[in-house]
Amino acid sequence: MKTELKTKRIIYVSGDVQLPIKVGEELRYISGNIMYWTDRVKKILEIADEYVRVETGSYYYTIERQGTNPGEVRLTA
Repeated sequence: MKTELKTKRIIYVSGDVQLPIKVGEELRYISGNIMYWTDRVKKILEIADEYVRVETGSYYYTIERQGTNPGEVRLTA
């Protein structure tokens, strides 16, 4: 029996992730003025102020927050 290894593509995009993110459901994000959906999330890898990283069935996504620069301090009221 021959086993094939599938490699997953890595996707880097800029956008605003729509929360909540749930394993087993599609992730939604807005980039520009367009809403996109990923395939179902298999694993949430990291959630940070500047980006979100998830694994889906076919891809690894890094979605960077729009309008932020690395190291930028966010002020909240």
